[in-house]
Amino acid sequence: MKDDPIDKVETSDTICAPATPPGTGALAVIRVSGPDTVGVVSSIFPRYTKFEPRTAVYGRIVHKGDTLDDVVAVYYKAPSSFTGEDAVEITCHGNPLIVSRIISALIDCGARMAEPGEFARRAFLSGKIDLTGAEAINQIIIARSSWELSSAIGQMHGSLKREIDALRDMLVILKGDVECSIDFIAEDIEFVSYDTASEKLAGVRASLDRIYSRCALGRKLSRGADLPLVGKPNAGKSSILNLILNTERAIVSDIPGTTRDIIRETIQFGGVHVNVIDTAGIRESDSVIEKIGIAKSEEAIERAEIVVMVCDAVGGITDEDRAILNMIEGRKAIILANKTDAADNGAAQRIAKDLSRDVISFSAITGEGMAELEREVTRLVSEEFSGAHDSFVAGERIMRLLDKARDTAAEVAGNFESRYPYEIAAQSLHYLIETLGEITGEITPDDVLNAVFSRFCIGK
Repeated sequence: MKDDPIDKVETSDTICAPATPPGTGALAVIRVSGPDTVGVVSSIFPRYTKFEPRTAVYGRIVHKGDTLDDVVAVYYKAPSSFTGEDAVEITCHGNPLIVSRIISALIDCGARMAEPGEFARRAFLSGKIDLTGAEAINQIIIARSSWELSSAIGQMHGSLKREIDALRDMLVILKGDVECSIDFIAEDIEFVSYDTASEKLAGVRASLDRIYSRCALGRKLSRGADLPLVGKPNAGKSSILNLILNTERAIVSDIPGTTRDIIRETIQFGGVHVNVIDTAGIRESDSVIEKIGIAKSEEAIERAEIVVMVCDAVGGITDEDRAILNMIEGRKAIILANKTDAADNGAAQRIAKDLSRDVISFSAITGEGMAELEREVTRLVSEEFSGAHDSFVAGERIMRLLDKARDTAAEVAGNFESRYPYEIAAQSLHYLIETLGEITGEITPDDVLNAVFSRFCIGK
């Protein structure tokens, strides 16, 4: 973490920024951090004559003779702050004009506006967090589901770092044994045998595969599970989407083929966010525009983890329905017999018997079957993503480095299995250790840091 590229980053400025979102609210928080934090804040907060760490102080913000607001300020003395520097958090009233005036006053007194992610970047450079923890902080802010929030909080507290560090420590010891074997080759002393090294590498590769799978699952879940509503035209898909969302999101009409494009909305099922997709009705059509919509519907089916097929309980199963059933063959699917409010009492049972599978009796008008649909989606989502609570939040950077680490580990294992000279294995081990170090930020070029922290919001 202390390589030259990182050390060149300027952290001598005192920075400030709102830590709460823009807009009107009861309260807002302004964060100040840097070597001259005490001097800057005391210039506009006369009550701060004696700074007591972690003690809330109530008083007025005064600048150029004007009282800007009554606030509460808390001082965090370095290194016991988020950034590892002297820091103050000012809680003021949530009027954006007040926030803006206080920020302007802080800048007048020597601070500057923070860049996106600059507070978290300083925390990283101070050794308060590693790079996986920093990326998890950003995920905490933007998390859209319970699992994502839980995984991100665990990762912020080092869950992924501990896994990577354990592998790195094991490889450092192995590399030491290999290098000792090189040093004492003339004495015919072997500190680690090829077989023992191969066995250890097998364990490392298995661990890397597990970490990769947990990260891949996390990425998949962060994008959300796709849940397309599919069926022939006028089966009631748009009405069902509106019912699920409890809002008029999609246009509903008795005219078949109204939906010509994909409508996507996200809600939670079983703690996982699910992309509910209203698709164009699938049928043979001469309309160029409708054909495009149907092609998108078929693409949505291909990508989906779970499919909800909507049948018309009034008309029963048709050849169009059977063609769609063939498309979803082998996928996890829920079948709805919709419009039961307009059909006779046995309509849903006849469809279930005709298809030889379970069918939910449903009405987008009355809400019949909605609770059963929610339970079934939750069950299938939980089944599909059973390891959700054991996953990591990983972006492109982490996935790319894990791929590289797995390839390098395979190369090292091949070196040992082929009884290559220890010098070759030692060099490959060095590359593998460096790659793992890049994941946690032990070795990180400045442009990578810029890419990571520039995605953060201002004030974080």
